[in-house]
Amino acid sequence: MEWVLVFNALIPVLVVVEDYINSYAISCLAPYLNSLCGYSSMVTALILNLIGGTPVVKLSRIVGRDHADVYVKLEFLNPTGSHKDRIAYYMIKDALDRRLVKEGGCVVEASSGNTAMAVAWVSSLLGLRAILVVNEDASPVKVAAMEALGAKVILSRPEEKRNIAERIAKEEGCVFLNQPGNEANVRAHYETTGPEILKALSDVDAFVMGIGTGGTVCGVGRYLKERLGSKVLIVGVVPKGSVIASPEASSRDVIDGLSSYSVPDIVKRYRDIIDRIVEVGYDEALRTLARVVRYEGILGGPSTGANIHVALKVAKESGKGKKVVTIAPDTILKYPKVLKEIKHLTQ
Repeated sequence: MEWVLVFNALIPVLVVVEDYINSYAISCLAPYLNSLCGYSSMVTALILNLIGGTPVVKLSRIVGRDHADVYVKLEFLNPTGSHKDRIAYYMIKDALDRRLVKEGGCVVEASSGNTAMAVAWVSSLLGLRAILVVNEDASPVKVAAMEALGAKVILSRPEEKRNIAERIAKEEGCVFLNQPGNEANVRAHYETTGPEILKALSDVDAFVMGIGTGGTVCGVGRYLKERLGSKVLIVGVVPKGSVIASPEASSRDVIDGLSSYSVPDIVKRYRDIIDRIVEVGYDEALRTLARVVRYEGILGGPSTGANIHVALKVAKESGKGKKVVTIAPDTILKYPKVLKEIKHLTQ
């Protein structure tokens, strides 16, 4: 009976101690919650602070029982809905630091859409003008968002947009960011995305990523190889018939965000980082995306389907106990046409 009385007397003390420990832990962790968990109740005065720190999700319903675990980093949870927020900030910050552009100045970029939107967003926040040359078939949703952010948008055929961007930059006295060759593109993922992945998972056996400009696969790949050595497999994903993997192909599939017709300068410089390049057909990417949307609840875009398609193959050959990680670069909500295409596949 005496021990019951003692215990009851201690309850208020234990509650106070528990509350103190919890409040102390929260106050200590608050600055790190965004980088660890992606989202928190933190309040920030600058929305640029919300770039990065995106969550990683383990696939649970479409991975084989005896296959490696597959993890997906949800980069569409960045402020403009893609991983390109990281490189837009890094490239523009680099140009400002090197005094290539001054406050109120102008930046130009050639992009299929996501980088252009991210450049428009960062430029508007930093008081810069943005002129964006995008594919003529770019998602109307993306183009509308760029214009809402104050950017000037010029539509062009894919093979002409770089030359047009370079000419405009010269005529207007602007800085051409040139994401496929800009080292800040690689550095953004080497300094942020790579460390975030390793911090979340502790160990990685394979990293799978689509090749658009090559910045993500090369930046993250370089970081992981420096920390984990040659045991980590770096896999690049390209559309079927891409010149990167099949230069003599008679036809080339097009998957938004991935390179079909050119080999980016970044890939040329860091080709030794990539252990394997795998081609994926457009239909394969869409079928996989439909399964991912329906069974995993991940609303990724077309390149997400391509990435996970290859990640599942790598997981099968790697076997149980291994970790394969890939990225969902953007969201299907940016692609009304693709939503209609996969609608019947999810029913």
